[in-house]
Amino acid sequence: MSLVNLEIASGIATITINRPVTNNSLNPVVVHQLSIAFERAQADDRVAGIVLAGAGKAFAIGADIDFFVRNIESGDFERIVRFTEQGHQLLDRIEKCSKPVVARVHGAALGAGTEITLACRFVVASNSASFGLPETGLGIYPGFGGTQRAPRALGVGLAKWLIFTGKTISARDAWKVGLVDQVVDAQEIVQFSEKLAGQRCECEARPGRGTELCELEAFFRATSVEDLQQAAARSQHESVLRAVKLTSAKPLNALRIAEHLINQAAECALDEGLRLEIEHLTHVFSLPETHRRLALYANKRSN
Repeated sequence: MSLVNLEIASGIATITINRPVTNNSLNPVVVHQLSIAFERAQADDRVAGIVLAGAGKAFAIGADIDFFVRNIESGDFERIVRFTEQGHQLLDRIEKCSKPVVARVHGAALGAGTEITLACRFVVASNSASFGLPETGLGIYPGFGGTQRAPRALGVGLAKWLIFTGKTISARDAWKVGLVDQVVDAQEIVQFSEKLAGQRCECEARPGRGTELCELEAFFRATSVEDLQQAAARSQHESVLRAVKLTSAKPLNALRIAEHLINQAAECALDEGLRLEIEHLTHVFSLPETHRRLALYANKRSN
């Protein structure tokens, strides 16, 4: 359990991803240890609530890209599928837990990091936290349930906006969107998260989304990937134009698959949508553009 810590105090179990050198990126070992820690906390009668956290500067920045590149290059797509299924099982357990589960986000929660928070009952973020689903920029899609839980939490339009653009948003914007339940100062986040997990406090009412977010939600809900450029040319909203510009840099194949999966979220049960995420993995990871983008990203990060 060297990559995940479990501490229990005053009825609250705190599970911490302890891989700060990689900003807590997830690989099969991390997910396996998270699953063990969560099972222990869930089964412990002393535990009234569970807090998920990350060590170091980040909550979790997503899946380990080196893991993906190695397995693409060896042709072992089944290992990628098994890893993703392992992640699905963990997040399903988190979502269905009878005890309150609170994500305590003090830094970046990107990709699978944001997907973990979507499975939690509550998300508490510090002012310096950030959130995003940047996978389409790497030629893939949010495969840890992001294409299914984001539409259910935010609505189809804002889920498409986040996933298509890959935009990283602040804690305050994540609160307005619906990804975060409470934003607190950094020095208050531990205490507030533990109180919330122990059901000893409540979150503030979320403010209205505001004009810009409503414009984005309406545009992306009504517009398909194929029609984004033409629809943006007719739009009078600067926020829409910026979002479509970001989307235009993403591989069309990844956007098409992400759109299909998001649309399915509005038409099927969560379990069925998650099964569809798994079914598309081998195809998207076998695309040459996906390998090129993932390898380029991994190379830049190592240098």
